[in-house]
Amino acid sequence: MSENEQNLMTTLRGSLLEGFFPRGWDLAKMDLCAATPPELISERQSWWHPDFVPVETETIEDFNVFMGHEVAMAIRASREAGRKLVLILPVGPMGWGCTGGRCTSCGSGE
Repeated sequence: MSENEQNLMTTLRGSLLEGFFPRGWDLAKMDLCAATPPELISERQSWWHPDFVPVETETIEDFNVFMGHEVAMAIRASREAGRKLVLILPVGPMGWGCTGGRCTSCGSGE
């Protein structure tokens, strides 16, 4: 990063976003993750969970379905185990396999 480069890391101090992000977030590490070139994005990284496997999709619609299915399955597994669940969801419409207000993936009806 050059001395005069402007990005989140160099402009956060003194801005309205200072103190906005949770203290435990390593924004520099997040920035590094986001800087991976697309052709290298699926190469295993040292910080990945051992069970994590990247899944490539051809279209954003396919991604939406995969993401929705994973969220639904996390909800179902949590409910079946009697555990509370906290989700940090992406922003925006995702086309999550839910139609007419009824979820077809997890059976929650929501």
